[in-house]
Amino acid sequence: MNNRPTIRDVAKAAGVSVTTVSHALNGKGRVDPETRALVGQVVRQLGYRANRHAQVLRSGRTGALALLLPVQADVGSNEALSLDFYMRLASAAAAAAFAGEQALMLLPPAVVSTGLDGLGVDGGIVVDPSPLDSRVELLARHGLPVVTIERDLGRLDDPWYVTGQTDVSTRQLLDHLRAQGARRICLLAPQADWGWITETLRAYDQWIAGHGAPRLVVPVAMQDGEESAFAATRQLLAAPDPPDAIFVVASRFIHGVQRAAKAAARRVPGELLIAAGVDSVHAREGDPPVTAIDLHPERQAEAAVEMLLARLKGDPPAGPLYVPATLRLRASTGAR
Repeated sequence: MNNRPTIRDVAKAAGVSVTTVSHALNGKGRVDPETRALVGQVVRQLGYRANRHAQVLRSGRTGALALLLPVQADVGSNEALSLDFYMRLASAAAAAAFAGEQALMLLPPAVVSTGLDGLGVDGGIVVDPSPLDSRVELLARHGLPVVTIERDLGRLDDPWYVTGQTDVSTRQLLDHLRAQGARRICLLAPQADWGWITETLRAYDQWIAGHGAPRLVVPVAMQDGEESAFAATRQLLAAPDPPDAIFVVASRFIHGVQRAAKAAARRVPGELLIAAGVDSVHAREGDPPVTAIDLHPERQAEAAVEMLLARLKGDPPAGPLYVPATLRLRASTGAR
């Protein structure tokens, strides 16, 4: 015999209608705060839990959210899945989804070409979009709401995104390098069109122009990032007029840059300052530890899940949401 309390039991104990209980639990309709609090109290006392299957049938919702990382089709050779930034982000997104009694599904990159058939999700979070990102387009084609972490620069009117304000943190890091004596700051920029990379480059150019400093931008391939960064940095340091600071935009470049500095016998920070645009285990455990911008991926993920759930409820846009970054000063730039 099933003694599990039903929504009717909750309604009877609270002295309200079944509809009122439903609205109070789902955030729908007009329910005054006192009644909503009373329903919540009765739900806890009785140990009531909604029937998920029945909810799906009534609402058409699956109770699952999708997370789409910037992973290439060849997952076996892709470094994104091993980067601690994305793993921290994915873990926090799962925790936030679970807190809202939602499942979180990490979708493979192949869905862009194969579609979402058989994958029941209510909406998705797209991380590091390119302009007019195909992952955003895929979800939109299925009529599913989307939230992006960082801005899709091809959809400038879309307010549904969470960002770390790349322009602000980039200028802050460049100001720090200049204060530490750097005058020839090289930007090691990933060869990708993701929005935050474009915004980093734009902020760098504006800062360089404002300070009358030389523009030193070196594109580096994202694949085999460490080796690509090693080769690029060795060439930079062998030039007649090498940089005195390197701004490593992507965390996967950090080890390669540090290896190249050692191979060229450049003391860090005595002769060369190194800083990164994304904090990571590579930065924290570098030799020496590397000054980096902490984008707080956990906070970004939590904000994105909350925004997506709000969008699913039909709430008006509350975005964009800004998660302020923190500059972590470490030994690579002479910080104590």
